[in-house]
Amino acid sequence: MMELRHLRAFLAVAAHEHFTRAAAALHLAQPALSQQIAQLEDDLGARLFERSRRGARLTDSGRAFRARAERVVAELDSARAEARDAAGLVRGRVVIGTIGSLATLRLPAVLARFRARHPGIEIIIREENSGPVAAWLADGAVDLGLVHAGSLRRRRGARPRVLADRSLACTVLDEEELVLAMPRRHRLARAGRDVRFAELADEPFVVYKEGSMLREMMLAGAAAAGFTPRRALEASGNDTVRAFVSAGFGVALQPRSLVEAAGPPIAVAGLVAPRVARSILLARRKHVPLSPAARALHDFLMAARGT
Repeated sequence: MMELRHLRAFLAVAAHEHFTRAAAALHLAQPALSQQIAQLEDDLGARLFERSRRGARLTDSGRAFRARAERVVAELDSARAEARDAAGLVRGRVVIGTIGSLATLRLPAVLARFRARHPGIEIIIREENSGPVAAWLADGAVDLGLVHAGSLRRRRGARPRVLADRSLACTVLDEEELVLAMPRRHRLARAGRDVRFAELADEPFVVYKEGSMLREMMLAGAAAAGFTPRRALEASGNDTVRAFVSAGFGVALQPRSLVEAAGPPIAVAGLVAPRVARSILLARRKHVPLSPAARALHDFLMAARGT
């Protein structure tokens, strides 16, 4: 059976036109090299070299075979180099699914540090709500997912209960409270205090689209306070929600990191009874090994928790 060592032996003899010199270049004994060439000729059913006292010259069959052998060996050497590069994290590719608020605020700075350490790894970002990101992850369309899960807290200091898809392995990277965004001249903005959820029973809400965790937490908080929110407008993006709040369409729940970022002017208050929080989760598929590049990014994000 033809093996890679047979092809290398053949190409060495063809290059040196001499069995002894080729054997020395390959660090082989000449009888071992001659045996490999004989095995290759037997496998092909053709004589590849004309032997003489002065050396070895390719036959017509040998010249025809040489071009193909060179291509095969070059392809295998290239594949081996790529595999070594990936294992050594010289090169690679990672697809990350992420919620939009992370993609615009926190993720760029973290990934810039990762890129400085691994400049050969290509990173592809796909943005959506947590539900679609989890679906992409389950389907193998992305390697890692950055999603958020919400929780209600009845008292300050209580640890949020993380809600996550059980088919995924999830680790909490960070936690932050959800706050009330409202027009600057809103009556509750002038109170200068935390707002109880029950005080929002008659307020119009700017709500996120279906599938958004922030929408779900707004509904859960209102239900815990005993009312169904009145929806003034539905939007899909964080910037859009903030813009319509600023324009006076209603109030909204947003993460504190978002309301503290630059944007249309709004007023902000804490929420109590219940307090609402979100957990930022790093998600991956259970029982599916990560590629070396994805593993490197996964471990980097774990090490960067809370920064």
